[in-house]
Amino acid sequence: MPRSSSQAGFTLIELIIVIVILGILSVTAAPRFIDFQDDAQASTVQGTGAAFASAIKLAHLKWASTGNSGPVDNLDLYGNGNNLMDMNANGWPAQSYLPFEANPTLDNDSDCISVWGAVLGDGSPTVASDTSQDYQATYSANTCTYLLVAEPNFSIFYDSNTGVVTIDSTL
Repeated sequence: MPRSSSQAGFTLIELIIVIVILGILSVTAAPRFIDFQDDAQASTVQGTGAAFASAIKLAHLKWASTGNSGPVDNLDLYGNGNNLMDMNANGWPAQSYLPFEANPTLDNDSDCISVWGAVLGDGSPTVASDTSQDYQATYSANTCTYLLVAEPNFSIFYDSNTGVVTIDSTL
């Protein structure tokens, strides 16, 4: 029997059922959407870390291909005169400063920041010794740690003695 015009619409029971179904769907779907941000940040760290690792290896290859066997001051990484890198005794990037230094070593936060800027180029993800940029750089025991400020569990580590770059993007 067709409904009259005064009975058009949903009954209270139908509305409650629809609200319950929407509630169940939102509870099961919401965590999946929340994880997208973590996944995006993990991908960002992985991509940045891979680019940084490649640039570190490229700098080491440039050092080796020019016949160097010890520390080098102001090695022009990309042939443009802008990315001058001081290489340590093992041939790995140590710092990027202009006055001559006979045996450059990576030994503080500023060195970590200068290595990042020289190998990746300025304008890449930004780095500082505080949380004002994309990454926070800290130094400890020959290792630079680049912590993603937006997600402090994600980091990039650079060992200046071995050139090893490690990426931690797991929660």
